[in-house]
Amino acid sequence: MEDLSQYLDEFLADARDRIDSLSNAILTLEKIVKEGGSEEEKKAMIDQIFRDAHTLKGTAATMGFMKLSEVAHKMENLFDLVRSGKVEPTPDLIDVLLEFLDVIEGMVDSIEENGNEGDFDIEGLFSKAQRFFERIEGEDTKKTRSTGSAKEGEEARAPQPGQDRDKKWPVYRVLAKFHKDAQLRGVRAFLILSDLEELGEVLETKPDRKTIEEGKADVDVLEFVVATPEDPERIKTVVSRHPEIKEVVVESGEIKPPEEGENEYTVTVYLQKDAPLKGVRSFLIIQDLQKIGTLKKTTPDVDSIQNGELIDGYYFQAVIATNVSPEDIVKLIQKHPDVEGVDVRKGEKPKSDLKETQEAPKGSAGSKKPSKKVKPSVATPKVKISKIIKVDVANLDRLMNLVGELVITKGRLEQIAERLGDRELLETLSTLSRLLTELQDEIMEMRLTPVAEVFNKFPRMVRELARKMGKEVEFVVEGADIEVDRTILDKLGDVLVHLLRNAIDHGIEPPEEREKLGKPKAGRLELIARRERSHVEIIVRDDGRGIDPEKVKKKAIERGLITPEQAAEMSNEEAINLIFLPGFSTKEQVTDVSGRGVGMDVVKDVVKSLNGSVSVHSEIGKGTTFVLKLPVSMAIIQALLIEVQGEVYAVPINNILESIEIRRENLKSIGGKEVIVLRGEIIPVIMLHELFNLPVPGKEEFPALVVDLGAQKVAIGVDELLHKKDIVIKSLGKMLSHISGFAGATILGDGSVVLIIEINGLLGGGTGGI
Repeated sequence: MEDLSQYLDEFLADARDRIDSLSNAILTLEKIVKEGGSEEEKKAMIDQIFRDAHTLKGTAATMGFMKLSEVAHKMENLFDLVRSGKVEPTPDLIDVLLEFLDVIEGMVDSIEENGNEGDFDIEGLFSKAQRFFERIEGEDTKKTRSTGSAKEGEEARAPQPGQDRDKKWPVYRVLAKFHKDAQLRGVRAFLILSDLEELGEVLETKPDRKTIEEGKADVDVLEFVVATPEDPERIKTVVSRHPEIKEVVVESGEIKPPEEGENEYTVTVYLQKDAPLKGVRSFLIIQDLQKIGTLKKTTPDVDSIQNGELIDGYYFQAVIATNVSPEDIVKLIQKHPDVEGVDVRKGEKPKSDLKETQEAPKGSAGSKKPSKKVKPSVATPKVKISKIIKVDVANLDRLMNLVGELVITKGRLEQIAERLGDRELLETLSTLSRLLTELQDEIMEMRLTPVAEVFNKFPRMVRELARKMGKEVEFVVEGADIEVDRTILDKLGDVLVHLLRNAIDHGIEPPEEREKLGKPKAGRLELIARRERSHVEIIVRDDGRGIDPEKVKKKAIERGLITPEQAAEMSNEEAINLIFLPGFSTKEQVTDVSGRGVGMDVVKDVVKSLNGSVSVHSEIGKGTTFVLKLPVSMAIIQALLIEVQGEVYAVPINNILESIEIRRENLKSIGGKEVIVLRGEIIPVIMLHELFNLPVPGKEEFPALVVDLGAQKVAIGVDELLHKKDIVIKSLGKMLSHISGFAGATILGDGSVVLIIEINGLLGGGTGGI
């Protein structure tokens, strides 16, 4: 048996993608049926579900995970009832299908952790599925079961779409012969059986069905008796596409005799000697030849051709019986890229004549002396092939760290060059700087991952929570193709879980309450990602009851988080932001969904750790919107260097809206706080010195950075603005991680360590620090 352990990681990654795809497709189908979508949309979802389920079944069997493959196969059979129109995808059926996905996901997790599928109650799951078959068992379903082969308790097989079970179909005997050195025969037998079941009814098998389904059919020849409306060539094509199969024989008294005018030709196909993927090109040509006639033989055999083992490394022969003219055969083959020439001759040429064929004029058609010359094919322009390899994220992390060190060294060299004043050195450093920037951009691009990897898991979670709480929720996802750094994506999932769960529990009202308020019965919950300049915005929005600032104040006072005096001075926006304080919850009753006083403070802390910000906007009776602003990448960022009391600090550029010069004569005082009116907008002014408990200089004019805290804008005064610079973020370590207001540190070119200011944390996230 071939060792397939080297493919395990790839299998697991593909399986998880299929599970996410199946989950979302099943939920989308339910939504289409519920809202009365078009048949085209419904069919598209059904087709996608079958593609994913069939692929999952096949890859699991190929890897030897027969139990997992069986569960996928049973789920496919259950959904066959939907495809054939026997049952509608009701919520009950969807629940069972999602239970199948849960078991499949659990098996995949167990395979990753333990190397086996684990112990799951699949019999109980199959019993739930069996109830749907029993509802229609008295009609057509019993006819679909394999005569004399279905074991007691096995599920009834549902009819395929477009197939009339009351019509008498032709019966064929199919022999599939393995190559002598074929690996994984048992797995391949199982997949062939599954493929034949897609074409019609498999009446008999040798070995017996149970042996094949368990992946134990380790034989040289498989035999199937199949009732199907498909023609013999279609059957042969389906079976022969499996690479381990050497020969396929389809026997039937009803096979059509050769059509009048059908001739036998030997076709020699020459590929460009330096063409890539010759095996793939050749195999596609063979498939086209099978569509226009009966392929009698090939030299070399089909397996060797598919593997790129051609005669002299660049050509092969095929003997075909067809009524298509030699000229049309040449045209059919020449449409493929990388074909250098084609020779078509009447009759079968013996293997010893290969050399003669090779020397024949390329692009010709006819017999020994071609009766008609065909214009030689023009060499096809070489197609650029995308070569993709998988790289461990840890390797990219190390590579990014090395680039970060290069950026630091580059800064040091720039300082030395400026001190020496050497023009040639400065020009060389300019080139080096450009190359480093390109290298940095390429590596950051490699680390970017679509947020769909996280978003795809939420439709299922939202559905289950809504059903559990008796609510109806329309869940809308936008911008799933937006890309962010892998590090950010890994931490984003838990944050969005908190926000979505709170929206369903706190925000969206029950259907009867919404109807009384004149709202649609189904609440709307949106999850949106969008790119904004140097950062990404993630928005979670609902149209529920909103957040009552007075209720928030009252709860905060009860919990001792603020005083009544502080509450009286707070604006509605400041009051709403109190929900980010640790231990705060407006939920009267604790549930397993929310209300334990944890969640929103976690959201704030995680977003702060990602050097981002979170803001909330809410209106009573209309809904709530959370906006997360996150950097695209956390490894190397652009920052503005500033100076306060002789010390240099770095402020990430994505935190800054603009820089301004402020004259003290333009400052106003509102409620004891200094503000400035900027383009008609009142903006509080805070000196960074105050936040650091340093003496504030009495300058008449000073620079300031305007930043957005979500709830409002703030101008932060400093002593001096220095210059913009690429910086590498270094962690402060566990000992200093509790200090708020700093995202980390960086090393400048002269070796000095500079703290990176985290504006949102420094100002308290807009929760009363202003």
